[in-house]
Amino acid sequence: MTAERTKLPLAQIEDYGVLNAIPQLDVDDGLMLPVPDIGFVPDLRDIDGIAEQRVVIEPVSVRIQATFNKSPHWIDFRELHTVMNLLITNTQEDQAYLILLCLQKDASKIIVTISGNSLFKRWSGISQWSRFVSKRYKVPDFYAGWKSGLMQAGNTAAEELYIQRIEEICAVENIDTIFPSYDPEVYIFSKNKLRLAGQGILAVVPDYEALHRILDKSLTMAAAAKVGLPIPRTAVPADLEALRAASESFGGPWVLKPRCSAHGENIMMFSSAELLEEGFNDLKKIQERPMLQDYIPEASKRNYYVVVDRNSEIVSMFSPIVNRTRKIGARSSCAAVLSCSDVPFADEVQGLLRELAIWGGLTIQTVVDARDGKPKLMEINPRFGHALWYRTVLGINEPRMVLQIARGERPEPPPAFRENVLMLDPLWDLLHLIGQTADQTLGYIRSKFSSAVEDDEMPGKESISQILRAYKAEYFSKRDRILNSLNRGFFNDPFPPLVRIIRVFIEALQRRAG
Repeated sequence: MTAERTKLPLAQIEDYGVLNAIPQLDVDDGLMLPVPDIGFVPDLRDIDGIAEQRVVIEPVSVRIQATFNKSPHWIDFRELHTVMNLLITNTQEDQAYLILLCLQKDASKIIVTISGNSLFKRWSGISQWSRFVSKRYKVPDFYAGWKSGLMQAGNTAAEELYIQRIEEICAVENIDTIFPSYDPEVYIFSKNKLRLAGQGILAVVPDYEALHRILDKSLTMAAAAKVGLPIPRTAVPADLEALRAASESFGGPWVLKPRCSAHGENIMMFSSAELLEEGFNDLKKIQERPMLQDYIPEASKRNYYVVVDRNSEIVSMFSPIVNRTRKIGARSSCAAVLSCSDVPFADEVQGLLRELAIWGGLTIQTVVDARDGKPKLMEINPRFGHALWYRTVLGINEPRMVLQIARGERPEPPPAFRENVLMLDPLWDLLHLIGQTADQTLGYIRSKFSSAVEDDEMPGKESISQILRAYKAEYFSKRDRILNSLNRGFFNDPFPPLVRIIRVFIEALQRRAG
């Protein structure tokens, strides 16, 4: 029999010395049962009609299943939980600020962490400048082990220092919820999830065993191939002999990448077998057993932004059509997208998520192969990315949905969104136009003084006229459009948008210099 959810009046009990609002049956003060490490819960068995009850203890909360008039009912303490002290990490990224905005009305206070060895990294985190943040704490970096591909259940010395610092912050600020949004931080919190839960802290991350299959791209590719989701040809050669065999089988060009990485770090493309071997030896010094794939000629991109429940079932999916990409050298990113509910390979994506036994907010990145028109899986990010704004501007609060799933609650259903809405980021588009103009002007000047300049060496492939025509069609037509909300909010929360403009400008210069 399926348990019905019962809405109940509020009562007050003591939980870790803090009075929290919980649901209670509308009866006189009944008996209270002691629950280890939690406090007391109502004993409902002496109430007429209740035959039995089952108490389920979960991180930071308790729920009761009571059989009332022969029907099971869930009484969920978190359903009306009103107090949340939230810690947000990875404040350098846009998605951390979007998470903050999505949850700020649910939190009593918001604390953020700041990391990075450089002044720019510490200064440029937009979340720390929000008026909704109560306090900021500096934390040590621990990324070296992660970048080397070291994945283990125990903490390294650097990871242990980081977790101890997090525990200190949580104790001082009475934190009960941590929401990370960067791969290494999701990884370290998943390893220490039970340790933190023992202190009454909920880390909004999947379990370590499931996360390992996501963070190791070779395991993700194997799972995708098993359920029929298209992938590039992939190998994980242990030595040069295996590399030669795989590269000959694939044919060039080839892509060489770490199995565990974030933000596209150390991904290399080769058209020469000799250079491929050199790159393999170099990458092995950073991370053992790099992953080799055949190069996919890109027709477009197709990303799947999903929220997945504890049963690995999709509860929200947004997969926009890419209207325009922004090219910088060999790299390209989504620059303009169209909202769309018609999603290709949706069944295979669902099958992959079941195979991986994962939950939470995920970004599934694919590239549409120009040869067959099929989206080929590149990787899965086990967290929200910078494109979270696509959903927030449409009124979809995915961070709250994931928080509800982490608490064991049923997530609120996402609202229906408008179709064929063009989504644009004018800040990046403006900087791209300026950058392409500078690149091509420099290329023209160089070509006048050196006949050795090749077209393939030129940083930009798009002409200025092509860019301007695209901008005219997108920004000055009568079509339905929405602009990135991160460029707004100056009157409500002024400093984060201003800091983001400066940071994006500096990052654009760094990308072109690199």
